[in-house]
Amino acid sequence: MKLNRTIILPLLLASAASLASEKSTFSFSIDNDGIFGVDQDYTNGLFLSYTTGAITPDPIFAPLSLSFWGGASLDKFEFVLGHKMYTPSDIESTTPMVNDRPYAGYLHTEFNYISLHPQQAQRFNVTLGVTGDKALSEDAQKIVHSITKSDEPNGWAYQVDDSFAASVGYLSHFNLIRQRFIANTDWEISNISEINAGNFRSDISTGLMFRWGSDLAGNMGAANIDNENPFRAGMLGGSQGGWFIFTGIEARYRFNDITVEGDRSGVNDYAIRNGQDPSIYDVTLEHSQATAVAGFAWYNQSFGATLTATAKTPDYKEAPESVYGTGGFALYAFF
Repeated sequence: MKLNRTIILPLLLASAASLASEKSTFSFSIDNDGIFGVDQDYTNGLFLSYTTGAITPDPIFAPLSLSFWGGASLDKFEFVLGHKMYTPSDIESTTPMVNDRPYAGYLHTEFNYISLHPQQAQRFNVTLGVTGDKALSEDAQKIVHSITKSDEPNGWAYQVDDSFAASVGYLSHFNLIRQRFIANTDWEISNISEINAGNFRSDISTGLMFRWGSDLAGNMGAANIDNENPFRAGMLGGSQGGWFIFTGIEARYRFNDITVEGDRSGVNDYAIRNGQDPSIYDVTLEHSQATAVAGFAWYNQSFGATLTATAKTPDYKEAPESVYGTGGFALYAFF
């Protein structure tokens, strides 16, 4: 397959730097909306990840590597164990709520193939998980809220039902412009595009990210425009240390979302017992969505940390708020 030389040339020129880091990465990340004094919508996320050091791809994985298409790349496998939690705006209510977010939890694991280059970064993804009681969201939230003395959640009986939920995805970062700036720093504008397909979610998105800091060529791909786990430390590539601030915005078209549209037998049973039409508790997926992110990342050869803040438009048409936000914190170590 032939590629336009305008794509290959920058890959070849910067190929040496992409092999600078071969360490494995372990990271812990948390998202929570408590920073904004609320407990609603996407309210909490926990993620543990392990990313291998540099690998030489087997022939079966070779087409997933940027090196297959012309430029040397740093390739890795990433394994993630994650938990996401979604709740309505009034978690103390003991009855289902009309025109509000369904209770939902998602316990999942990700298998990612990462390929990194100073001019481009990409990730191929397979996600497998469960919703409903098997996701353990009710127990998790009650334990945390008992410790923090927060409101007790009383509506998990009406959550999205037990289901196996999976998806496959592709994410790409592509450098559009990177220029030298003051004090040995650079600034950069990149395009971030993503596509996902599966019964958990299916969507397509694209957006722009601005970054300013040090060694941007070596850490492209770690910061993402996503309100769920927006920083992926395993995608720090050919860099021995650095820092950067970042902000970005993206548009998305979502085709399906089990956390919004999933069956809820608990709601149906409640409605029938009370002589109601169960459909009054349904909400409608908002297909057109947008997300914004801002954050700061710092790391050295041994460890690092990242702070993020995100904002997004509603996932469903009946949402009582026009914007939802979360804060995020990530710690990671290289070894």
